[in-house]
Amino acid sequence: MHELIRNRIQESILCKSKITESDNIIKLINEISHTIVSALKKNNKVMFAGNGGSFSDAFHLAGEFVSRFMFDRDALPALALGGNNSILTAIGNDYSFDDIFSRELDALGHEGDVLIAISTSGNSRNILGLIKTAKNKKIQVYGLTGETGGCMKDLCPCVCVTSEITARIQEAHIMIGHIICEIVERKIFKK
Repeated sequence: MHELIRNRIQESILCKSKITESDNIIKLINEISHTIVSALKKNNKVMFAGNGGSFSDAFHLAGEFVSRFMFDRDALPALALGGNNSILTAIGNDYSFDDIFSRELDALGHEGDVLIAISTSGNSRNILGLIKTAKNKKIQVYGLTGETGGCMKDLCPCVCVTSEITARIQEAHIMIGHIICEIVERKIFKK
């Protein structure tokens, strides 16, 4: 088991090391951060969505914006789609699981908002539908996904984490989300 532990840590380090070597990924993380800053300064909000572990990451990152990240400051408007069980089950029952995020976005999203769609495969049907709905509403969309980008890469700019292992991709996604939070805080609150 000691070797397994070392191997998993090395996999995570390698995955994150590949990110540091990609100018395209670094530039896109910077672009996402500055797009969010611009939206928030115009009284818009940032939204997150994902399934499973990515669902948890969406809530984690929304919480960093609304509460705080690196220092005490005013709250920033952010939300994770899918958090209201009544809405989630009503849409899933009355329409389809594929519509759970897009229907909620249709109700809550506005032109000028920013959406971060998270899918390790890049092929989750409810996330793909969400991206299309967001684009129709003139909401800027970015994706966090895995190495291939799946279908998401054809729909929006995506940070494609260079791994095919779900756990490593998710670890990198939360790191990227934290970096975005830090940049946004620093830019808005001049720290």
